[in-house]
Amino acid sequence: MKNVFFLAAIACLVISTISCKSKQAASNATNTKTEDVTSNKFRLVVSFISKGEGPDRAKTAAFVKYVEGHPKKPVYIIETWGREGESDYCFNLKELSKSEQADFVANITKMMAGSDMVFVKENAESNRRRN
Repeated sequence: MKNVFFLAAIACLVISTISCKSKQAASNATNTKTEDVTSNKFRLVVSFISKGEGPDRAKTAAFVKYVEGHPKKPVYIIETWGREGESDYCFNLKELSKSEQADFVANITKMMAGSDMVFVKENAESNRRRN
């Protein structure tokens, strides 16, 4: 009986180690750029939420494709905060001029329209930012 509990404990440890490594590899595999941010206030915060089945995958894929394909490659920070893949994409948009920022925000807002699982906020704070 002790052997069964011991084997179950070892199996749980192995599974959790593999799970953590795969999550870490997945987060390292994205083209996420980071910068030193002293404030929690961002020019644009795009929040992908979940209502029990994960975030809107189609909207997330379209969003990432647009951002990664943007000619100026805006710097962003991903703040993950939920169990189902909820996350905030936080942008300062310092790489863009004022008119380019307005165009970028307008395009993102238009692209994310129609989904009740994506929130686009301008000049907002990231409430989930870890310091």
